[in-house]
Order: sequence, then structure tokens, then C-alpha cells
Amino acid sequence: MEKNVPEAEPKSVEETARREFRDFVSEIEESLKAGEKRLEIPPGTLSGLHSEPDYMMVIKIIAAIEPTVNDLIAAGMSKGGGLGGTPNRILFAPVTDFAVDRLLLSGRAGKLELARRLDMLNKRDIAFAQSVAEIRNRYAHNIKNASRNFIDLVLEAEKNDFQISTKLFYGMKVTLKNMPNGFAKILLAWSFSKFLESAESRLHVPAGDFLGGLLGLSLSDQKDGDRAAKIQDDDI
Repeated sequence: MEKNVPEAEPKSVEETARREFRDFVSEIEESLKAGEKRLEIPPGTLSGLHSEPDYMMVIKIIAAIEPTVNDLIAAGMSKGGGLGGTPNRILFAPVTDFAVDRLLLSGRAGKLELARRLDMLNKRDIAFAQSVAEIRNRYAHNIKNASRNFIDLVLEAEKNDFQISTKLFYGMKVTLKNMPNGFAKILLAWSFSKFLESAESRLHVPAGDFLGGLLGLSLSDQKDGDRAAKIQDDDI
């Protein structure tokens, strides 16, 4: 006689949503772990970002964006195009050193603009980095803000830039009013993971060829027109 095997009860909508949310957070953490390896920093420095105090999370993101942009500038100059398409047969090391060590991150003469001119960042990458820098400035220039929630500073910044939340969340239109601060931080971590993934797709300097590229001794004629980031630019 066959035993009746009870059918598994269907999972509730809440259980499914919780599982999908856990998977979403896990994917973010895996992406940030890959960023830790590329930046050669200790495990956990970035992958647990959403659990950090709000101001520390923002500061860490900026501290990771800066060296990433530096790498993008150096890689862009090593690809043979130079600025304005001029072949980099001159010694570019001093130019790269100047860009990396002296330029501000934002502004018309900043690192982000230089990386854009080298075709190493797209519009959404730059909008994200500039928006994080804006929130970082609000933390850095007023000690009273150190204990304030991330989402409160974004809402405050919206008074001057109504699109800042869209820029922070990579073109995703969200309503911040009544959103839990913890969820806003997870979305910020997701956006940061998108920035790192976008940067990684552009860093194609062959091992051992970096210095030669800077000196103009090893030029690459490979075109990067198929980069996924180009698709993102077209969507803007």
C-alpha cells in the first residue's frame, strides 16, 4: 500500500520575498569581494559596507572610488589613444602622476572628467561618483552630520539637485520618502558594486605591459566598442 506523501506547502509571498532579498544582498557582497581583491585590501573592508555606520560607508566608497579612477586613467593612457586620440609616444608617466596625485575627483579639470575623456567612464559612472562625493562632503564639512542617517542627507541634497537619488542609484528612480535607511544603504552598496563592475570591464591592461603602455612603447590598436558600458550610455 502506497503511503500518501504530503505535498510541500507553497511558500508564502513573504518567504519568497525574504529569500530573494537575501540573494540580492549576497550578490552585492560577492561583487564587493571581487573589488576587494582587485584593490588588494583586506576581506570585509567593502563586502560588509551596508552594516557600517552611515558616514563610514560613504567615506569608504569614496576611498575606493579614487584609486579605481586612478587605475582607469592610467589604463586609458596605456591603450595607445592618449588624450584626444593622440598616440602616446611621448613619456606619459609624469602626466599620469599629475592626474593621479594632484587633481580633484570632481570638476571640469578633475579625475572623473579626465577618465571620461579617455573613454574609461560612462555618464552613469560619473553621476554616481559625483553624487557620492556630494554626500561625503556633507558628512566631512559638518561634524553635526556624522551621526545623521544617509537617507536624510540625500533628502537634504535633493533640495539642490532633485535628480541626486537617481544618480546615486544608477538611473533607478526610487522614492526615498518613507524608505527605511537600512534599505537605502543596501541600494547604495548595489550602486557601488555596479561602479566597480563597470570599471573592471574597462581595465584590460595586459600583465607586464603597464609601464610600456605609459611610455608609448607598447601600443594597442584594439577597439573597445563592444564594451557593455557602451550599452548603458545609450540607455541614458
